[in-house]
Amino acid sequence: MLSDGRFEKQKGDSNLEKEDRIRQKEQWKQLSPSEKWQYFIDYYLWVTIGVTTGIVILIFLIVHFATKTSFVMGVMAVNTDGEHIEATGPDYFTDFLREHGVMSKRDVVNLNYTIWIDPNSDSDVDSTNLSTIQVLFMTRSVDVFFSDEEFLKLMGGTDYLVDLRDYLPEELLAQYEDQQITVLDTMTDETIVAGIRLENNEWIRKTGWYQETAAVGLADGMKNPELAVALLEEILQ
Repeated sequence: MLSDGRFEKQKGDSNLEKEDRIRQKEQWKQLSPSEKWQYFIDYYLWVTIGVTTGIVILIFLIVHFATKTSFVMGVMAVNTDGEHIEATGPDYFTDFLREHGVMSKRDVVNLNYTIWIDPNSDSDVDSTNLSTIQVLFMTRSVDVFFSDEEFLKLMGGTDYLVDLRDYLPEELLAQYEDQQITVLDTMTDETIVAGIRLENNEWIRKTGWYQETAAVGLADGMKNPELAVALLEEILQ
């Protein structure tokens, strides 16, 4: 049995740890979303990437050998809020692929639309989802990226999205001059057009992913830039 002195010491240590956790949470709440993002990158990114990469590779191998499919392009929609979602699988993009010369049934779109994240949260779920998104970008599993405007700005500001001026025709960009989402890329210290705000967009409405407004951009390190640009132009036309 522990002596009273030892018990009191352990109790005191426990109280100090509790106070330290409370203090850390208060400090975390005071950080801006971009500061939280940078803190995560500095201290936790590589650990979570290691774990998540293992999971992603395992899932990829299972899907690959079970279905014998090949992903020609990746589409990710984060923070979807639609009530009746129609675009729920690779088959939704079959007609688009055929129209652009991808004829093999083995070649499909890698679709992710079930990830939600609150960039202002410090929960374990949001941290895990953040690392999952980052790994999918780093493994070139995302070409076209959809989200709410706030999260797209965070992605664009940390070098995960390209400058759309380098990929879209000037005439098309001019049509969306008021809907262009510009951000300062903290990695290059340059201002880029990271995305386009889509308001009551017909293509988005058909997918059912978002009720009214969404934002779209192109991933840095796209696996298939030609297909990605073609899809984005179809969305904007």
